[in-house]
Amino acid sequence: MKRLLVLCVSWLPIAVMAASVCNQEVDSKYFLSQWSERSEHPEDILSSLDGKEFSIEPGHVIFRGDLNGDGVEDFIFNSRVGIGSSMDSTFAFLIQCRGYLRYSGGDYFAGVKVLDGPPKGGGEFKDIEIYSYIRDRRGRIRYKGEKAMTRPHLWQFDPQTQRYEGLAE
Repeated sequence: MKRLLVLCVSWLPIAVMAASVCNQEVDSKYFLSQWSERSEHPEDILSSLDGKEFSIEPGHVIFRGDLNGDGVEDFIFNSRVGIGSSMDSTFAFLIQCRGYLRYSGGDYFAGVKVLDGPPKGGGEFKDIEIYSYIRDRRGRIRYKGEKAMTRPHLWQFDPQTQRYEGLAE
């Protein structure tokens, strides 16, 4: 019985952390599914429900793993919608809550990478490196050979806003 109590107490910080990020009464709800037409390769679909408004975005999951240290799989979704002349893509950082995903930041970036190791600012949420294109004076993407040049920026989870935040160009 004593071991069960120790086990339950050791899970308490994880339950409190998940509870502090997830609030099903006020959160917009996000869901991931796959869809294919005519037996083509399925694509990932991010659906969102905000009050009575429902929307879907096709794209693909580029990260599956634990972003917030609770042992539950979280996601980063790259949308096919919104890629404009800037060539940046829309990325959404999604934390798994009970029965839904919670949007926890994102924006238009050239790319993203979840960093291994402990977060630089402490806490449980992994740091994310986002990339922005390096541009010339006319706003065109600069290239080195065939490869677009990018600049990394560190994004970290802000417990006050409950979102990933950082600088970008």
